Amino acid sequence: MRKVLLLGLVLLMAAATAFAQERRVTGTVTSAEDGYPIPGASVVVRGTTVGTATDLDGNFSLSVPQGNNVLVVSFIGNVSQEVTIGNRTNFEIVMQPDITSLSEVIVTGYGTQQKREVTGAVSSVKGELIENLPMQSFDRALQGRASGVQVRSANGLPGGAVNIRIRGVGSINAGNEPLYIVDGVQMNSQDNASMTQANPLAFLNPNDIESMEILKDAASAAIYGSQAANGVVIITTKKGKQGKARFEFNAFTGVTQPMKYLDVLNGPEWYEMRRDAFINSGNASPEANALNGMGILPTNWQSLSREDLEALGQGVGSYDWQRELMGQGRLQNYELSATGGDKQTQFFVSGSYNYQESTFQPVDFERGTFRASLKHQANERLSIETNVNLATVSQTNPFSVDGSFLGNPAFSASMILPHNAIRNEDGSYNTSIGGVLGQNVALVNDYNSGLTRTNTLVGNVVASYKVSDNVTWRSLAGINYRTIQGERFTDPRTPDGAGVQGRASQMTDFRTNFITTHTLNWNKTYANVHNVSAIGGFEFVNESREGFSGAGIGFPTFQFRTIQSAATPESITGFWTGYRRVGGFGSVNYDYNKKYLLTLTARYDGSSRFGANRQYGLFPSIRGGWYLKEENFLRESSTVSDLKIRASWGRTGNDQIGNFDARGLYQGAGNYSGSAGIRPSSLGNLNLGWETNETINLGIDYGFFNNRVNGSVDLFDRRTKDLLLNQPILWTNGFNAIANNVGELRNRGIEFEISTVNVDRGGFRWNTSFNFTYIKNEIVSLFDGLEFIQGGTAGTQLAVGQPVGNPAFPGSQAPGAHFVAEYVGVNPATGRPMWLDAEGNRTYLPIAADRRYFGSNLAPYYGGLNNTFSFKGFELTAFFTYEYGAVVTDGQYGFLRENGTRLGLNALREVNDRSWREPGQMTDIPRNLALNGGNEVRSQGRNFGSASLLNADFVRLAQLMVAYNLPTQTVRRLGLNRARVYAQGVNLWTYADYPGYDPEFVGAGTGQLPMTRNFIMGVQLGF
Repeated sequence: MRKVLLLGLVLLMAAATAFAQERRVTGTVTSAEDGYPIPGASVVVRGTTVGTATDLDGNFSLSVPQGNNVLVVSFIGNVSQEVTIGNRTNFEIVMQPDITSLSEVIVTGYGTQQKREVTGAVSSVKGELIENLPMQSFDRALQGRASGVQVRSANGLPGGAVNIRIRGVGSINAGNEPLYIVDGVQMNSQDNASMTQANPLAFLNPNDIESMEILKDAASAAIYGSQAANGVVIITTKKGKQGKARFEFNAFTGVTQPMKYLDVLNGPEWYEMRRDAFINSGNASPEANALNGMGILPTNWQSLSREDLEALGQGVGSYDWQRELMGQGRLQNYELSATGGDKQTQFFVSGSYNYQESTFQPVDFERGTFRASLKHQANERLSIETNVNLATVSQTNPFSVDGSFLGNPAFSASMILPHNAIRNEDGSYNTSIGGVLGQNVALVNDYNSGLTRTNTLVGNVVASYKVSDNVTWRSLAGINYRTIQGERFTDPRTPDGAGVQGRASQMTDFRTNFITTHTLNWNKTYANVHNVSAIGGFEFVNESREGFSGAGIGFPTFQFRTIQSAATPESITGFWTGYRRVGGFGSVNYDYNKKYLLTLTARYDGSSRFGANRQYGLFPSIRGGWYLKEENFLRESSTVSDLKIRASWGRTGNDQIGNFDARGLYQGAGNYSGSAGIRPSSLGNLNLGWETNETINLGIDYGFFNNRVNGSVDLFDRRTKDLLLNQPILWTNGFNAIANNVGELRNRGIEFEISTVNVDRGGFRWNTSFNFTYIKNEIVSLFDGLEFIQGGTAGTQLAVGQPVGNPAFPGSQAPGAHFVAEYVGVNPATGRPMWLDAEGNRTYLPIAADRRYFGSNLAPYYGGLNNTFSFKGFELTAFFTYEYGAVVTDGQYGFLRENGTRLGLNALREVNDRSWREPGQMTDIPRNLALNGGNEVRSQGRNFGSASLLNADFVRLAQLMVAYNLPTQTVRRLGLNRARVYAQGVNLWTYADYPGYDPEFVGAGTGQLPMTRNFIMGVQLGF
């Protein structure tokens, strides 16, 4: 018995000794980006083969051999960590993303590539960079984020149009918009709303975006052929991730504010300015005429002395119409998403609500979205995926959102003569408005109503079948469906509605875009060094659009506001249009040992928009790269961590013209001798074909010091040939022009991107990214040997050797370059405005021959600068955008610069203060006159020639964000995975020498809602 006890004691001691040689440690691995657990992370004891992987909840448990004290934790796309064990047995490990990882995957067209293997000019913008920006569409959020991509808002309308140009303007009459692809579905980005601006891309919640890739050179985009002439923006939305179901709630709220109020004259100041104008014009009764222009001249004025009339003018009141109509608005956003799944099935579901008021209420934007992504691995060979995006958008629009309409508050707010009271003493609206703007725009804004609703469905179904180990078949069927419904009521209590006893208008527009794509992917590696892959595919697109609209007048009272209550139908119309596109494509990639890279691509496309003789076009490309880092002389370099040289050539096509521009059409001509009739409406051109873009691109990707400094440099030459232009023809044909392929454009320039990790020490990290673009745009040739033709706007020309200018909206003609007479100020002796003639001599009456080039509205320099700072849970982001070199005309400023010479409009104080008043005065603003003609008519317009041109350079603090991530321990105690609070400001500061509302706009500027300054506070919770 004693031996048995002794043996048991020995065994017990041995077991205790063995146990003492190993320790069991446990822990959780989470992501610093979202606070969620990371399943599949590797946890290894350093110096051993002992290790494990985290489970679906990010947990691990591991026995650590005696004498080992360090854990190595790693996961793809994150920075590996070494954790000292010490006396601890439980760990909470937070993985930081590896922003310099060369294994980053880039979407490059019907497939993906590792970043190190990309040989085209491709910029990538991650979704977290635009997270929680108070912007309704992702295209607006791209501004300043990537080189070669110029973004401008058309105006400050929430959810309004956005102007994007990738590597300049490549067309004059055809579209300049890039191709947008959301999860494989090609989008139509045309705004078809007739009562407001409804950005079709605002259907997608920007926070649902995982990444955006911009294909900038023709070689990268050529696989999309006819759609890719202006670049391609590929949007990849968030997908399900394997692991326990995880939820995230995000909410922010804030305000919108005007960035600027124009400093206009008050009542007495306007009277003095107008009185002096009549004095300078030799008028016998300047005081009376000034009062008459204000609409307050007494009927017995002839019996009053000049002193009495002067006192009446000096005693008028002043009312701030801008601050009455422009004010603070609200914005709010709420989102809830869920993601999770196992090895077979992953899901992502999200819903959001977004609301924002403009500074001109009640104009607003309201959106609700639902999105679902589901992927299922049916078996080892077959996987099925579907993505569905649903959105409904409502926009209140009681008035026109641009243009010189009296009832448009964005136009009239700064123009109405300031002595006009907004309301009477009893609180009712004042309807006795003096001046040419004889409407109380506050009343119009309050009484009129309008609403535009846009419902959008973007979805796809994708099936992938693994035919063999290296062959995969992939089929996609997608739809982009959009319905726009608009209604507007002009109240009979307003001047515009009174004459017809009210007017109601309605419109409906349906657009359906079907796409199906089928590809076969193959890859093979030979001798471990020769890597070959290929893709072949077929694609078909069918788009149709139809709509109708109507109006009625005569309503019993203003409470009846829908069209069925109208006594008299006023108009009704309807239409249908559509087109088809079909294409086949193929691409081959080859690399030798990941060092020498080559890609060949070709696409053959046909479009129903072109003539029967030239409906099809071939779009080839070739691109190559040399990854020098893999060469022996750099492989072991501690300084150079990444170096690749790229070169490419490619051709893409453009068919963004009318669906029937190549066809000779007839249209119904209404009543013809008592019967229905038809007549020719357009000339056909069987030879109308593709407008093509050819781009040569040379680039370098670089990285130094373990990629703490990395970026790229690209040089490009983009030529647009066979321009789609309307060429004039003899009137004897019955038409004035025919669509034809004539002319050539050229864009060439340089792009530069750099990202740096400036500091990474002691938990403090400072990152900087900067991009710069320079583009020289010019017309190479026109047609019939012409050196210039009239541009799309007054005072501009399309001239050989000069820039084409930036078209305001899709389908509009490029405005051309500014060719005007040079304004040189005023004659100090007389105050008359002067220009230079063709010989350089001063003249009062310049002629057409005196015009010269003064630039265009296309900025040749632009980019962005982003700085991010992080320290122990705190984050600070400061993001700047800039543009330089654009020359614009601003219609709103132009009206005000007339300084009252157009009777009944207000004027800017700084312009009036600079106006000439006495002989010898040196200034650029002419004397005020009240003449309407004669030799001094140019003084009346005072915006003739280069006097109307403005420098639109600016630097803007586009985003300032401060955030705090609560400590993991605190978050866990709250039952959460993540908790983050943040505050953010947008458009906080602008450095610009610009006298109008804002230098960032596209179009005429007249009556356009200006951009806003936004402030928000928000919270993100993960559980």
